[in-house]
Amino acid sequence: MTTEAHGEPHLQADGGGHAEGGHGGHPPTTIREYVVIGFILTVITMIELWCSYNEPVLGSLLVPVLIFFSAVKFVVVVAMFMHLRFEEAILTRLFMFGIVLVTFVILALIGLFWNDATDAVGLGKHLISEPASSAPAAPAPAKH
Repeated sequence: MTTEAHGEPHLQADGGGHAEGGHGGHPPTTIREYVVIGFILTVITMIELWCSYNEPVLGSLLVPVLIFFSAVKFVVVVAMFMHLRFEEAILTRLFMFGIVLVTFVILALIGLFWNDATDAVGLGKHLISEPASSAPAAPAPAKH
């Protein structure tokens, strides 16, 4: 950072387009902030794991709850680790469009395959062929 004849600060850009002494003119994120963000993301992940292991407690709310927590983690990572909060508004709109689009695609896939009768774990068990050992044995050849 240098000062011109008028005494006002002036940022000189290096070869990468970043200003000297900072990341594009925004205040740097401190280590303490990164630790707090990491702690928050860890807590959210622990909640997601608890929800997935305790599916009977949530029942049909499990999928919406997990989608919500995933969206919260996406916003935190994009805003804090990718420094989106310091960028132009068009970039924020692009990321928000992306998360909305992905959310609708995931919900459409969930709706499409929710009652899939060919599911080997769920309802489609009757469609799976019986193992060969349970089939009746072939008659033994006659002795002459």
